[in-house]
Amino acid sequence: MTKDSTEGRLDMEQFSIRLFLKIFLLTFLCFFLASSSWAQQEGPSQAEKEELPTLAHETQSEEEEVPSWEQETQEEVKESAAFGQKTKAVPKEYFTRGQKTLLLNAGSMTTILVYGLLKWDYGKSSFNFKNEGWFERDTKYGGADKVGHLWTGYMLSHLYSYIYRKWEYTDKEANLYGSLSSLGVNTFMELADGFSPSQGFSYEDMIMNILGCGAGYIWGKYPNLARKVDFRIEYTPEFNSHDFGIATNYERQRFLIALKADGFDAIRNPYLRYLEFHMGYYARGYKDHVEGGPDDRRRALFVGIGFNVSKLAQKFVNTTIFNYIQIPYTSARKDFPLD
Repeated sequence: MTKDSTEGRLDMEQFSIRLFLKIFLLTFLCFFLASSSWAQQEGPSQAEKEELPTLAHETQSEEEEVPSWEQETQEEVKESAAFGQKTKAVPKEYFTRGQKTLLLNAGSMTTILVYGLLKWDYGKSSFNFKNEGWFERDTKYGGADKVGHLWTGYMLSHLYSYIYRKWEYTDKEANLYGSLSSLGVNTFMELADGFSPSQGFSYEDMIMNILGCGAGYIWGKYPNLARKVDFRIEYTPEFNSHDFGIATNYERQRFLIALKADGFDAIRNPYLRYLEFHMGYYARGYKDHVEGGPDDRRRALFVGIGFNVSKLAQKFVNTTIFNYIQIPYTSARKDFPLD
């Protein structure tokens, strides 16, 4: 009976491996097909399109008949304009926006690979899976790492989208490509984790990555939703060497959804519009936990009232960073322990 159950478990693991590899190969295929389409875009940029009507109008005006004395005046004006244009420094574009997009994505993956080789033991084992669990108390981080993957996928979608808008992609294109870039980079990292004995491929992490990228796409597609709701991380620094590992220092992190009064037109009081309602999750006591020793691990949900730091910051600088980062000690909370 034990032999049969062991063989059944091995068969199930082999089936899971084949299934997940097929899924991620398809994901990468879709991603790189999309990347290829970015690189092949050779049409005029958005700024060039805006100039086309002006150029057409100038050409039409030149073809119209005008008196000779007006022609002389126009020629002088044109010469002056031409001289002024020659004195302007026109920046030279060495790459098309499609080429820059491919370089950005390739550079992101290369950075992950180099860091993984140095810090995460990449390439030191054959491909392996790691069942990390979800939010159970006996998991490695109590589920805080899973919410971290969700937030990272969401945040990177918007970061890439911001860059693509700067490169004159339309809002629709930037939102889609930003989410695809985030998905591609996170998928690459998770697959690379599979070749590390200390990391391993986690399907739980991958699912949260996909959900985070999807949330980033939805928030980008519906600006009215983004006006009302933020997904943020709060990090309370220790002011020591542990802060250099901020990405995985879950002991100092909280994740929260912020419902912003400023996004609701029905709230007209200027002071009330600075208020927010918070709801979130955190885990503590996992970093120093040793099996067989004292067990101080705990997980908790929380709700609270916060201050909209982003709204205040917008009065002085044009930034949306505080839509993704919650400043410590800017809210009052009530915890609901789960243990």
